[in-house]
Amino acid sequence: MSPATAALLFGVGGVAGVLNAVAGGGTLLTFPALVAAGLPPTVANATSAVSQWPGYVAASWAGRQTLRQQPQRAGLMWASALGGLAGGLLVTVVSNAVFAGLVPWLILLATVLFWAGPQLPRLTGTKQTARPWPAPCVWTAQFVAAVYGGFFGGGMGIMMLALFALALPGPLASLNALKNLMSVLIAGVAVIAFVVAGLVHWPSGLVMLAGAVSGGVYGARLAQRLPQRLLRAVVVALGLVLSAVFFWRTLH
Repeated sequence: MSPATAALLFGVGGVAGVLNAVAGGGTLLTFPALVAAGLPPTVANATSAVSQWPGYVAASWAGRQTLRQQPQRAGLMWASALGGLAGGLLVTVVSNAVFAGLVPWLILLATVLFWAGPQLPRLTGTKQTARPWPAPCVWTAQFVAAVYGGFFGGGMGIMMLALFALALPGPLASLNALKNLMSVLIAGVAVIAFVVAGLVHWPSGLVMLAGAVSGGVYGARLAQRLPQRLLRAVVVALGLVLSAVFFWRTLH
C-alpha cells in the first residue's frame, strides 16, 4: 500500500468517523474508498466492517445510561448474533461478481435508509405502539435486519431503530441505546466470520480504523456546531452518485 493510498484511507476513515458521530452514514464513504483503493468488493466490505466496529462499541458504551431493560432484549440479542453471523457467512460464500452486482442496490438502500432517518421521531416518536409486537415477530424481524447488517451494514441502525420504535414500548433514547447494543453484536459476529474466512485486508483496515477513531473523537465535539441537515444532504447526494457510478460499472 502506497503512502498516498494510506493517507487517503486514513482521511476517509476520519471523515466517516465524524459522520458516524454526527449523523451516521460512514459506510457510504469507507466501502467505496476501499474499492477505489483496489480491493475486491467482498474484501472491501469486510475491511469496512472492521473499521466501523469500534464506532459501534463506542456508541453503545456512551449510551449505556439510557439503555432500559427490555423484556425481549435477550431474544433480540440472540436474533442479532445469529442474523449477523448468517449475513457475514453469506458474504464469504458469495462471489465477487455477484456481490459487485448487488453493491449499487445495497448503496442505494443504505442511502434511502439514511435519508429516512430524520423522519423517524416524527413518524414513530409520538405514536408509540400501545401493545408490543409478539416476541417471535420482533425476533424474526430483527433477525432479517441483522442478516442485512452482517452482509453489508449501511443503514442497518436506522432499520433497527424503525423496527424498535414500531414494535417495542419505551422512549426513543432507550430504543436507540438498544439499537447500538444490537449493532455491536451484529457487526462483531460478522467481523469474526470475515476474519476466519480471510477476507479482511488488515493494512487498509487498520489505517482506516485509526482514521475513524480519530474522526469519532473530534466528531463528538463538532456535533453541536455542524449543520446536520446540510451534512445529511451531502451524504445523501454522495450516496446517490455512488450508487449511479456502481450501476454504471455493472453495465460496462
